[in-house]
Amino acid sequence: MLVFIGLGYSLRHLTREAIDWLGKADVIYIDTYTSLYEDSLENLRNLNPRAVFVMAKRRELEGEAIGRVVEEARHKTVAIAVPGDPFIATTHDALLSEAIKQGVEFRVIHGVSILNMAYSRVGLQSYRFGKMVTLVYPTHFKPLSTIETIYDNLSRGLHTLVLLDLRIEESLAMSIPEAVQILVELDYKGGLGEQLSIGLARLGWRDEKICAGRLIDLAGYSYPPPPHSLIVTSRLDPVEKEIFEYWRRQC
Repeated sequence: MLVFIGLGYSLRHLTREAIDWLGKADVIYIDTYTSLYEDSLENLRNLNPRAVFVMAKRRELEGEAIGRVVEEARHKTVAIAVPGDPFIATTHDALLSEAIKQGVEFRVIHGVSILNMAYSRVGLQSYRFGKMVTLVYPTHFKPLSTIETIYDNLSRGLHTLVLLDLRIEESLAMSIPEAVQILVELDYKGGLGEQLSIGLARLGWRDEKICAGRLIDLAGYSYPPPPHSLIVTSRLDPVEKEIFEYWRRQC
């Protein structure tokens, strides 16, 4: 069986079901490359000392490795342990697809993700969010699709959750101030810097920090290190506005 397990972003986020399946697994591949984790992932070994643990890099769970991992799961209980939720990012969809094609039994154990934390933690109404986007470093191209999505959401009165570039194997992690600078430079319509926004630093971690203000103002605050995200808000209803002002005062 192939079991996809969401770890949340801290050992405190592990569900009872996640702990149970980690304890049953014969082999545990721990995804070390899609997101950062508050605690040492090595601590997961304590949940199942008999299992074979693989601190997996991208090459060990993607590409040519997919067939090998799925075949291994035909004869053993193989866990793919992922920070956050297993399928919020599409990184492991190919593993799931191959398991289905090969008739290998699978199970998904969901975990705390940036989506449910961001939508519920800051007091904005979840049904007033539009399409989520990722902002990448403009190294080889300008990420205009990101700014276009923000414009489109704003035109429909919807908030935008902006995930920030995180490339662990390249030691790159975009910060809120960097993201603000990139978005303002991409803003060919002008005025985005004045949009009310929320900066999310290490959401769900013990040292999380949430700041609110104009987008341009968020670049001037200090934050703990990444992972970071942003919310560009649209029109706020009265309750959202009250909670927004609370977060503004925290900075």
